[in-house]
Amino acid sequence: MLLALVLVEPVTAKAQVPISGNYGLGGGLGQTSAIMPPQGTRIVENGWISYSIDRFVDGNGNDLGVGGTSVHAMRLAFKTVVPDVQILGGDYSYGLVLTYRDQVLRPAPGARTAYQIGDTVISPLGLGWHNGAWHTQVSYTFWAPTGRFQAGGAQNTGKGLWSHMFYAGTTWRQQTELPWSATLQARFETFGRQETTNIRPGDVLSIEAAFGKEVAKGVSLGLAAATSFQVSRQSGTPGGDPGKYRINIIGAEVVWKPKALPGFQIASRVGKDFDNRNSTEGVTALLSLAYAF
Repeated sequence: MLLALVLVEPVTAKAQVPISGNYGLGGGLGQTSAIMPPQGTRIVENGWISYSIDRFVDGNGNDLGVGGTSVHAMRLAFKTVVPDVQILGGDYSYGLVLTYRDQVLRPAPGARTAYQIGDTVISPLGLGWHNGAWHTQVSYTFWAPTGRFQAGGAQNTGKGLWSHMFYAGTTWRQQTELPWSATLQARFETFGRQETTNIRPGDVLSIEAAFGKEVAKGVSLGLAAATSFQVSRQSGTPGGDPGKYRINIIGAEVVWKPKALPGFQIASRVGKDFDNRNSTEGVTALLSLAYAF
């Protein structure tokens, strides 16, 4: 499922960094994340995300000395794989993700707010193919600016802009009782201009990989790594455009599908940022509860 956790941006002039992508790196990454479920499947997922920021870093990776903070968010996701419909030989799916957060988009250290709606994620087109142990998926997704945004505001929960993301991924899953699996996927996100500011964030390319093994019936353990970087520079920033950013993350995943609760899945992921540029560094934790029917 798609994660709509938006990375934070500090407000202090000393920590000026470019506007990050809407896609939270690693949020849609898992050992088998490119496998589309069977036709007719509907999925409801609730995810809780915590991002503990240790530091803000400049273009050389140096600590800017601003201090740390944390961001907490929640997502409610829906996905349907349409029965008896194929496009170009692939099964067709669509989805929606509603996001909520208890931290403003541009946080001051120690600041807190009640959960409020963020930007909304809509995926009108997803296609999935299956060929033995190999599974491939492509999709188009866009973010609608439904969260609160005011230029320079301290209580923003949205970014005040539209963005569009194109995704392609493939998963190999061994056809045995306790299989190994591996996934490689790429995402390209491009942006419109931010309302009232005329800032246009730089386009972002994200590459993610994961592998794992089902160690007992319904229990899988995995490792994951990902990198995300701007391929073009932000434009229209008052006072001069900041440099490009880069984010790297490595982590682990545990997935449990309880035998007594068919269709349910519980997943937990933890990731650590490293060697970032013009961004933040910290630890992200995700708890996901999903039901397929």
